[in-house]
Amino acid sequence: MKVIGDRKQTTEYLSRFDLAALLDKAVIDQFELHRFERGEDIFTIDERPEYLYFLVKGKVKVSILLRNGNRVLLRFCVPLSLLGDLEIANDFAVRSSVSAVSESELLALRLSRVRENLMSNPAVLRLIIRELSFKLYHNAVVKTLTSSAPLKTRIATYLLLMTSDERNERMLDELETESQAEIAELLGASYRHVNRVLNELGREGILRVSRSQIKIVDFDKLKNLASDLYG
Repeated sequence: MKVIGDRKQTTEYLSRFDLAALLDKAVIDQFELHRFERGEDIFTIDERPEYLYFLVKGKVKVSILLRNGNRVLLRFCVPLSLLGDLEIANDFAVRSSVSAVSESELLALRLSRVRENLMSNPAVLRLIIRELSFKLYHNAVVKTLTSSAPLKTRIATYLLLMTSDERNERMLDELETESQAEIAELLGASYRHVNRVLNELGREGILRVSRSQIKIVDFDKLKNLASDLYG
């Protein structure tokens, strides 16, 4: 991580995302701008975070650690996403890994400053609540992925979760994946079964599947497949 000492750029980001209008100048002056290179960890599992982050450039991914030691993608984050919001009210350790997919810049405010200065700010609290409600919804849907629903439905739901924003609108067209076996582990299915369903979706013209990438070709058909689990 590199701290970018460019107050002009920091101020520009605060204005671009309408954060400056929500905050007092004394709070604005406490923001730092942090840059993370591709693949660099922002939060690691069991870490106690120091900052509330506002993602303003780039893309990051959130992963969970499975019992076998593998990481499985939980979601992507794009601007303006918050990181560290779950830890504001309680001194929780991070339960998931967060890393930069591309070079990313994040506005950073120490959690101690957030607790001192922002917990009585209604506009900031609304922003935090909106972010938390999306994460709660997202995690609730993730828990359905090991349900008794057909695997085709669960795969469609997983792909939509990974590529849609908090309004269930299309955010990404493709998903990079290191291993279909990791998806199988998360869904509680065998690798062969997952591979067979992905290839079937490819033949139906809904996906284009390669060794390291799944590209969504027909977003609407994928939504129809996931309709039982994905609101």
